[in-house]
Amino acid sequence: MYIWDLLTNNVFIFSGSAPCREGLINVVAFIFALLCALMLHEIAHGYAALAFGDHTAKLSGRLTLNPAKHFNLLGLLMMLLVGFGWANPVPVDPNNFKQDKKRLALIFVSLAGVVTNLILSFFSTAILVLVLYTQWGATLQITNPYIWQFLIMFGYLMMSLNISFALFNLLPLYPLDGYRLISCFTSPFNKVMWFLRKYSFYIIIGCVLMGNVFGFSPFSWYVGTVGNLLVNNFVSFWHWLLI
Repeated sequence: MYIWDLLTNNVFIFSGSAPCREGLINVVAFIFALLCALMLHEIAHGYAALAFGDHTAKLSGRLTLNPAKHFNLLGLLMMLLVGFGWANPVPVDPNNFKQDKKRLALIFVSLAGVVTNLILSFFSTAILVLVLYTQWGATLQITNPYIWQFLIMFGYLMMSLNISFALFNLLPLYPLDGYRLISCFTSPFNKVMWFLRKYSFYIIIGCVLMGNVFGFSPFSWYVGTVGNLLVNNFVSFWHWLLI
């Protein structure tokens, strides 16, 4: 289980076999990173819709940093158990967009969460580089190793979770952002889109189960391959800028 890996300090550069104090630090860092990644993703959708005249998210109280307004209990449990989960989607009513800007609005709303996750991941990588590769980080490791570990785990989890959320949401599966983006350019009667709308849930569950049973799935390959490419470029940029 993902939460067990965190508790036993068996994540990233650490290793262990039993719950420990460092593991609790990992869990706290994970909770903070998860809150930031999921909430800001959803809030970005709401503000993008608001910018184009749709006040649905605002009137529903979703433009807030209150976690209770965003988290789905089942999605949160799945995230803790297998590292895959979801939040309650922000309500958007396309009928409130101006007709001449409706497609543009839908595109911006669809991409807002993904772009936000990528921006968060990019700047979180700076935290990781500062703590791991600078003299300040080396000094912090000696003077306050618990804060040092928290910053490493928070930076690492913010980087990895946000990249994973961005890439996952770009998949053309309903109700993910990738599906909504493609639907901006296709007919509502398109047979492929109809199929994806009806069977995407089963495709997602099947791939998640495949990854947990066999250790490999198309999702893990896609997120791992593209995610590693992004991480390497982010780290290289901040290493060049800060070191």
